[in-house]
Formats: sequence, C-alpha cells, structure tokens
Amino acid sequence: MSLLDEMGEVLELGFSSDDNRYDGNRPYPHPHLICVRCRKIVDAQVGLARELTEQVAQGSGFRVVGHRLDFYGLCPVCQGVTAADKPAS
Repeated sequence: MSLLDEMGEVLELGFSSDDNRYDGNRPYPHPHLICVRCRKIVDAQVGLARELTEQVAQGSGFRVVGHRLDFYGLCPVCQGVTAADKPAS
C-alpha cells in the first residue's frame, strides 16, 4: 500500500495500537470519525479541514504539508441508536 500512498491514490491512517488503515475514497487529508468500540472509520462531511489548515499556517508561519484530524466517539450502531431515534436536523 505504500506505493499507492506515494502515488496519492490512498490516504494512510496510522494508529499506534492497531494496524494502519487506508482511505481510498478521499486520498487527501480530511477529518475522520472513529468509533472507539467497533473501530469503524467514517469520513466527516465538513469543510473545516482546509479552513483550519489555512488558519494554522497563517497564525504560525508554518508551511503546512499535511495534517490529520480525527474525532473519537461511539457510532450510532454502538450507541444503539436507530434512524427513528436520531434528532431531526
């Protein structure tokens, strides 16, 4: 998989206690939601990553070449939540 990572075809997600995982859906840095119980990883559908990266670069003087933003919690299945239980948005 490292060749695919080098080619920009997948995004490698390394975890200290687990094997690495690979994201081929969106092979560029973006936020992930990670369930601490079942280990499911879902792409967060928000646009804050680019804006946050620009703010960090401007505020620090760094030229940011990569980042990782993960949110940890319990997915709806592990919470026992059904579609009918979800609040309307």
